[in-house]
This record gives sequence, C-alpha cells and structure tokens, in this order.
Amino acid sequence: MSQFHALVVSDVRRETAMSVSINFHVPENLKEYYSFTAGQYITLKTNIDGEEVRRDYSICSSPSSGELRVAVKEVPEGLFSVYMNRNLKEGDIIDVSKPNGRFTFNPEPENSRHIVSFVAGSGITPVLSILKTLLLEEPNSKISILYGNKSVADTMFYEELISLKDNHPNRFNLAFTFSQNKEDDAMFGRIDNANANYFLKNIAFDSKVDAFYLCGPEEMIYGISDLLKSKGVDESKIKFELFTVKLEDEKE
Repeated sequence: MSQFHALVVSDVRRETAMSVSINFHVPENLKEYYSFTAGQYITLKTNIDGEEVRRDYSICSSPSSGELRVAVKEVPEGLFSVYMNRNLKEGDIIDVSKPNGRFTFNPEPENSRHIVSFVAGSGITPVLSILKTLLLEEPNSKISILYGNKSVADTMFYEELISLKDNHPNRFNLAFTFSQNKEDDAMFGRIDNANANYFLKNIAFDSKVDAFYLCGPEEMIYGISDLLKSKGVDESKIKFELFTVKLEDEKE
C-alpha cells in the first residue's frame, strides 16, 4: 500500500489571523490506515507552482473524535504554510501519509497520573490531542499546561482551551504567558526558567509529575529540559517535539 493517499479537505477553519486548522475526509476503507495515537503527525504533500512540496504537521484532534485535523501556522515566506493559509479550500485534494511519530500519549482508563506540558506557538497542536485524550479516556488523571505566545490574538485554540479548563477545573491547570502584550491572569515573557518555576510552584502545584511533554522551539525545549533535570527529574520522564521554523523546511 502506498505511503500516501489522496484525501479530500472536508473543512478549513480559521483559528487566528495567521493560522488555520484543516480536516481531511477519510473514506471507510482507509480508516484503519489513518488511525493514530495522540501526539502523532502526518506528512502532507502537494504541488505548488509545479514543485512537489511536503511538510509534517501534528494532528490536533483526538483519536476518538473521528477527525484527522491538523493546524498550520503561516510562516513568513514559508512556501507550504502560506499556501495552506491563503489558498487551500474545502474540496481540495492533498496527499496525506500514514500517521507517524513517538511524541505520544497512550491512555489507560485505570491510570491516575499527572502530566505537565510546556508548549509555545504551534507546539500546542500535538498537546491539544494529548489533552483531549487524557480528559476523555483517563478520568482519574490530570494535566497542567503552560502555553506561550506573543499575544492572545496569536494564540491558537485559545477559546477551546479556556472552555476545556472551565469544564474540567479539577483536572486541567492552564496558564498562558505572552511575550508582547501584558494580560490579566497571564504571565509576561517567553517560557523561560523564571516563568517555568512559577508555573510549577503555583499552578501545576503537584510535587508528583509522571511525565513532561515539551513542544516548541529548540531554545525553549533545551532550556526547560535542562531546568527539569536540574530539579532531579529523570530524563526518561521528559518527552519533546522540536518545532523549528525554517523557510524551506518548516516543522509545524
């Protein structure tokens, strides 16, 4: 069986001024092929101006949702991300690979654990899938997320995250930090050691954490990973996914 299959875009949803989420219709005979674990990604392939282009995008829907949805943040001069944000429409066809990746969360209904996640920008996409899966399929577990962006307007899935927090106040701790705008009930600045320490002490407020999921730019990943290890966190408990921004090789 080919690694890629041509799938129809079933809807394109504007998430922020510079990002969209895209859902693909998966026909019945391919549903097993496109089953995925929370945190995985798919590779999209298409032709733009006669050139074959392919990029990896994390799945932001949960495995039980019936959706195969990714979110794409427009990168300045990013060939694929600009096309997806400005030109893609319902009914278009994109070649889509089988789900891949090891930045995963496997739910076990009997588990009672605490997951802590540090994410920046479009790094929220795989963690959103993990969050939804944990809340739905591990009723005794909880999750704490520190999510960094420039501003509220730049924050993908802002309203959805607030709604999930309101619906699960005892199981979902959520904090934002913004690097350009000061907001009420949010931290200011990037996800650095100071903000991470404050989050761990005052918002995650749990000395026992079973796993850390880090997703975002390289500088953030390595900085937070080093911080956690300095606090005695075993490296095996730290999972990370690098989201780099390169003009011709963006991982989004």
